[in-house]
Amino acid sequence: MAHIIPEEFAERINNYLKDEASALIDSLQTVAPTSIRLNPKKHVDFKDIENVPWCDAGFYLANRPVFTLDPLFQAGCYYVQEAASMFLGFALKQTINSDEQLTALDLCAAPGGKSTHILSSISDDSTLISNEIIPNRNKILRENLTKWGYANSIVTQNDAAQIASSGIMFDVIVVDAPCSGEGLFRKDPAAIDEWSVENVNLCSSRQSSILDDIKNCLNQNGLLFYSTCTYEPSENDDQVARLISSGEFECIQLKDIPNGITHTKFGYQFYPHKTKGEGFYLSVLRKTSESFSSREKTKTKLSKSIADQYLDACLKSPDDFSALQFKDLVLAIPHHTYSIFQQVNSKLHIKSVGLTLGTPKGKDFIPAHELALSTELNPWIKRIELSREDALIYMKCDAIKVDSDYKGWAVVTFENQSLGWIKLVPGRVNNYFPKELRIKMEIK
Repeated sequence: MAHIIPEEFAERINNYLKDEASALIDSLQTVAPTSIRLNPKKHVDFKDIENVPWCDAGFYLANRPVFTLDPLFQAGCYYVQEAASMFLGFALKQTINSDEQLTALDLCAAPGGKSTHILSSISDDSTLISNEIIPNRNKILRENLTKWGYANSIVTQNDAAQIASSGIMFDVIVVDAPCSGEGLFRKDPAAIDEWSVENVNLCSSRQSSILDDIKNCLNQNGLLFYSTCTYEPSENDDQVARLISSGEFECIQLKDIPNGITHTKFGYQFYPHKTKGEGFYLSVLRKTSESFSSREKTKTKLSKSIADQYLDACLKSPDDFSALQFKDLVLAIPHHTYSIFQQVNSKLHIKSVGLTLGTPKGKDFIPAHELALSTELNPWIKRIELSREDALIYMKCDAIKVDSDYKGWAVVTFENQSLGWIKLVPGRVNNYFPKELRIKMEIK
């Protein structure tokens, strides 16, 4: 279906791209490619699919499947992500030490593509704060992080000014800024309807405000990754130029840029007529000015509590975690993540921290869905493999049959990937897949 491109947008593109403008406009009438990024801690084998040139874990699919009906998608084995957005991982790989203990922030994190990519790029003893101010988008962010299965994250729901006033300092900040969305015209026709010159100007002003708020949270020599999904210089290079002109930042040039990616004055621009992906912009900056606070590297461990008894039973590396009982929940928090949590607990609106293990109930312990999908799950916990058909029935929260004499809690799997919990009791199998996540589509 042809998209009606706003005339003012076409005029602006003609001014930016000159002879290439018509090629870009024509590309917006083609079908957007489908791409996925694999979870390096949940190993699956996708054969005979094309690799994304700037992301070793990224792949193009020949056709767009119904992801909802793929148990491997539900298990967090891969994330459906626009290919150009995966360039963040390319930039992280060249600029951070993946063995160093870092504190990172994904400021505008929903729905979770960049947060999951950051978690796959930093060390396990680093911590990521994933922030999303809009409540319903924050919920989606948490669901996607649960699928990804990493424990070294904190999810917050604050604006940039609130985070800046908290005093927390970061080594890495990713700002995937709210923008005019021009790069999504092909993928999301609603972005066309929302586009206007007024909106471009509003977005540019908002981006400046966000960057001004958050830049002071970056440690000296810390890295700022600024990105948008638009072509507008006022939202891209002009924002970066303003930061550089302040004398606080320097631009970092990346190496071995794949063909088709346009190197602008201060960043890297993706155009759908030149690369297999949507419109995207990324710039990498290093903070050169002195910071008022410094990072504290620590592995603070909580004092022993009654909740510690659950670490050995639930986790494969219990010594890497502290246990915390919050209301009726038992949480497992990596030591460095707990030290960050201590700094921000009273200052930010925290929606989740670490890994939820479950809920004590009398003599029983009801394990959390988050634990089942975690990459930290104790491998000795009973597992029961399901067929694809039974896996989908399970995720519809319907009754399944299990041929086993085992009694008690067990994780159900598909192709050895965890999907959630069941409890086998005499005469029946209790399905503990979360009802709010159940598949509502017809199984095909």
